[in-house]
Amino acid sequence: MQRKRMNIESEILKRFVEVAHKYGYNVFKGQGKDNRIIIDGNTYFQFGDLRVNTETYHIVIEAESAGGVTNLVKYWYCLEKNLDIIKKPIVLFHVFHQSSEADYGSHLSLWRFLRDKMQTAVGDKIKAACYTYKNYEDIEAIVNDFEKYLV
Repeated sequence: MQRKRMNIESEILKRFVEVAHKYGYNVFKGQGKDNRIIIDGNTYFQFGDLRVNTETYHIVIEAESAGGVTNLVKYWYCLEKNLDIIKKPIVLFHVFHQSSEADYGSHLSLWRFLRDKMQTAVGDKIKAACYTYKNYEDIEAIVNDFEKYLV
């Protein structure tokens, strides 16, 4: 019997959606037209696994089941290109699942290195932080940080 694969990312995003709705915010997620950063023609980036637009920020959650830097670097590219859809600074919550403390450690070190270079290049156009979690209870601390930008 084949086990059903659990979508870790969609499960953790549920808490962020609940909190955003608690404050009356619309949530943008998925690959739909309202959650795309158009690069050229039909070439685009997803504007976060989840995004909330406040008066001040685009608050973006990128949820990963593994390490990686693509979802960080795409915002650097977009901010350098001054793409029209990004009208406010981005607050990026990059959330990584870990099985152990050392899981994807080198990827996370590279992520922090690139984030620092990116911050130097684009200044206050983005505030990016990476978070790790091992189980769903760990998500609450991240959700609390997210909620501070909504109130």
